[in-house]
Amino acid sequence: MKSLADDYPLVIDAAWTISFLIIQIKSLEMKNRQNHLNTNIHITRKYQMDFVEERLYPTPFPLSPLFSMLMLSLATQRHTPITRTSFESEYDFVIVGAGAAGSVVASRLSEMPCVSVLLLEAGKEPPKVTEIPAAAGSFMMSDLDWKYRTVPQRHTGSALIDRRVILPSGRTLGGGSTVNALIMSRGNRKNYDEWAELGALGWSYDDVFQYFIKLEDNRDPVFAMNGWHGIGGPITVERQNYQPKVKAAIVDSASELGYKFVDANGPTQHGFYDFQATLRKGRRCSTAKGYLVPSENRTNLHILSKAMVTKILFENKQAVGVEFDFRGKSHQVAARREVIVSAGAINTAQLLLISGIGPMNELERLKIPLVADLPVGRNLQEHPAGFVAFELDESVQLLPKRLFDAENIARYIRDGSGPLAYSSGISLLAFLSNNSTGEAKDITDHELYFLELPALVAKLRVGFTPKAYQQVFGPYEKKPILVCMSQILHPKSRGFVRLRTINPYDFPDIDPNYLDDPQDLKDIVEGLKTCVKILQAPPMSKVGARMFNTTFPGCEGFMDDLEVFLKCITRAAVMSLSHPVGTAKMGHPGDPSAVVDPELRVKTVERLRVIDSSIMPTIVWGNTNIPTIMIAEKASDMIKRTIHCHPVGRG
Repeated sequence: MKSLADDYPLVIDAAWTISFLIIQIKSLEMKNRQNHLNTNIHITRKYQMDFVEERLYPTPFPLSPLFSMLMLSLATQRHTPITRTSFESEYDFVIVGAGAAGSVVASRLSEMPCVSVLLLEAGKEPPKVTEIPAAAGSFMMSDLDWKYRTVPQRHTGSALIDRRVILPSGRTLGGGSTVNALIMSRGNRKNYDEWAELGALGWSYDDVFQYFIKLEDNRDPVFAMNGWHGIGGPITVERQNYQPKVKAAIVDSASELGYKFVDANGPTQHGFYDFQATLRKGRRCSTAKGYLVPSENRTNLHILSKAMVTKILFENKQAVGVEFDFRGKSHQVAARREVIVSAGAINTAQLLLISGIGPMNELERLKIPLVADLPVGRNLQEHPAGFVAFELDESVQLLPKRLFDAENIARYIRDGSGPLAYSSGISLLAFLSNNSTGEAKDITDHELYFLELPALVAKLRVGFTPKAYQQVFGPYEKKPILVCMSQILHPKSRGFVRLRTINPYDFPDIDPNYLDDPQDLKDIVEGLKTCVKILQAPPMSKVGARMFNTTFPGCEGFMDDLEVFLKCITRAAVMSLSHPVGTAKMGHPGDPSAVVDPELRVKTVERLRVIDSSIMPTIVWGNTNIPTIMIAEKASDMIKRTIHCHPVGRG
């Protein structure tokens, strides 16, 4: 029987022939379009199809003979908008950050033809390889990542370099939605009801539910028709089209132990979740793809990439514009109506502080002129995760080998299925409680991730010391590994973002203060105990799951006492799941701990809003991408209600 390998020469020749033709066609299309619009639009290099950039990231795909065909198949979906090289001197709205929130706000505001919008993004356009779900973990510490690390942690981190936790953060169009694990999670309805109780009136679950529906285009009939999901929105949602061998074993274990399987975005969150992802026919659906690409032809929306905002400009406590670096020069642009900061919980705090909005004593220390004395940078919350690792037998092929396999690449090219559709190697999620009382009340304490994680990928993601990595993962580098992570959902610990210098290019001090509250350690350990129970259940013998017999330095003497052992390894290392929130807290205008009011207007100043995860009073019980998009949808409606476009009358 003839194999796919027999056709490699023909396939490759065809790929490069098609590539050449597309280059010519796209170049002609763009030249004509540029002449027609008579604008200085930068035609993104995505259309040049040279694939050089796609080879720069540590994925297995560039080594495949099918690499060019794979990249061409990704071009069937536009994943990033056209950006510009020029801009006007003023706009109605200037938006800082084209991430999960800023992309949404820019798209929605520019629906109104009487307003002009400038969207500024510090990062570049994302390469096509970001479209592949299995590549999601490959962009950490690359030019698509801000490369943040926390300050040394007091209560965890003995196995990490300098006790610092890596804190990934997307630095590209689409922000985190372009590089994250694609998980569709709204959190728990109790999160939003709590926001309202804390003074964020209008943000209860009943208030925000319509925006979760609005943003979503659910293409899975099992979910789409249950009354809890939207159809036709910008963000396409599907289940990943791949069933790895290990997933069936985990499902059987969970079922045997009595756990329920639920739609975690439906009426109850508690249970195992065969999760949906932000996918469109097997390709990533970021906010750049879902919101900006359909909006790019609007003449009232201008998008600049590689444009680093360095300061918000004020006159008499009114935000009047921003200063930014672009193409090697410093520029200023005016905002006639508002400046909107959507730079994420770290960058938003840093920009506000540098611009004079923050705690008076911190600004005085750096001789920054005070504009507003507000608690910017306080209230930082994050989801730390502990983890346990199991080796699997050889019946489970190593994940990198599956990703490199020509048949699997061809399968993905054909219909978006197979291992390449396997988001970060995650098979299943579970939102669970520490006890039966919590389950009855749908109070979830931890989110469990069951993922295949090659040893070298763990090294990249976590930042182990060489000694700790070698001692724990060294013996398993060539073996398939299953990791179960326990991420606490409502951490009690609070941290901060604080300026080190006034230079916007210097990272601030980021201290999530992980495990400062002892309850956080207890919650992680309860989740890890559940991980062990599930992965040691009889059905897991089908994949030969065995807990590592290695551990971190200092924990060797506790391996016979599970709870003490799990506490020890969690004090040695936690992972960040890239969910920082809360540094520009939303609350009642009279709340001294709040930075913005329920309309997301920065208190005591005018014409300035924050619209991103920074405004969350408390962190949601789940991944933060979808809630951040929801915030942007709701905020956009708030702003649009203040704008009245008058139709042009007939003469």
